[in-house]
Amino acid sequence: MDSRSSSLEHATEHPRWATIEDVSARRTPNPSSRRSGATLADVAQVVGVSARTVSRVVNGEGGCTPATRDRILAAIEEVGYRPNLMARGLIRRRSDTIGLIAAEMLDPFFPEFAEGVQRSADSLGRTMFLASSNTDRERQASALMSLRGHGVDGVIVFPAGDSADDLVAMAADGLPIVVVNTEIDAPGIAVVSADIVGGAELAVEHLISRGRRRIALLIDEHARTLQTPSRREIGYRSALAASGVAFDPLLVVETNNSLEGGRQGARKMLAASQPPDAVFAYNDVLALGAMQELLSSGVRVPDDIAIVGFDDILMCEAVTPRLSSVRIDRDLLGHGAVEQLQALIEHPEHRVEPRRFPVDLVVRDSS
Repeated sequence: MDSRSSSLEHATEHPRWATIEDVSARRTPNPSSRRSGATLADVAQVVGVSARTVSRVVNGEGGCTPATRDRILAAIEEVGYRPNLMARGLIRRRSDTIGLIAAEMLDPFFPEFAEGVQRSADSLGRTMFLASSNTDRERQASALMSLRGHGVDGVIVFPAGDSADDLVAMAADGLPIVVVNTEIDAPGIAVVSADIVGGAELAVEHLISRGRRRIALLIDEHARTLQTPSRREIGYRSALAASGVAFDPLLVVETNNSLEGGRQGARKMLAASQPPDAVFAYNDVLALGAMQELLSSGVRVPDDIAIVGFDDILMCEAVTPRLSSVRIDRDLLGHGAVEQLQALIEHPEHRVEPRRFPVDLVVRDSS
């Protein structure tokens, strides 16, 4: 990621009385009637009702006739009243906001996932704050503290490496947390994930079915250690073993998660005494970088080396040859994360069962 500073952006507010648009369409207020710092009492005076009645309408509590509600909504727009969301949150002990912490904001996987979260949050009357850890544990901790300082009701996180203990401690302190594509079993934490192991198996099985036997794994260096192989590597090894193809550690190439990292990884493969005849990449960014390097080196894709990526970002269809990839429904994953978080917020004493979503292999020209 180019930016080295954590970002925290406040999304557009969606208060519960957003139905004011329906009322204002029927009645155009006089701009001169708007007051700076208008209060509930100002609205009540215009309508001729109590401030408590106005408060019930603002908070969606009901208790008045539809006609009175419409008059109150029209008066809210007329005088320019806007509720103090922070004060309301202190009273209700809810802010109707949630946080989302990305691993890398520029990862093409993330925007569609974030959009799914935003749409689901909107449907619940919630506002979303957005932050990025840049896969750094300290930056993640800082983002969590900042979001908590803004009074969010819960957070969805793509965890940075080795940060499980931090998240467990934060959840134990009362902050509901949903982790994405990471397994953490602790009170106050829910898990939502795609079937990454199964997706890796699909990709490698496909390459084997095409007659490939020297299948390289191009992997993000931050996702793999000798002690804890990534789930993509677990699926990769599983598919090799099931097909009777020997695992060769020399075919596992670690690199940084970028297009240039993909190019560097491809150069390492081509310099080997026995280059691979296929590549399964950790994600599409690495796959696209590798394919670019292979093609510029005169390697034919897929004739000489076939390539399959992971995530199925939009660029897979825009390159030549078109990139085969394991598809994750990011919108569905984002919606599932919000559902998990809502369950934690509403029932913090209950365990929320993990949710795992299936993936698909999209076969295109590169394999």
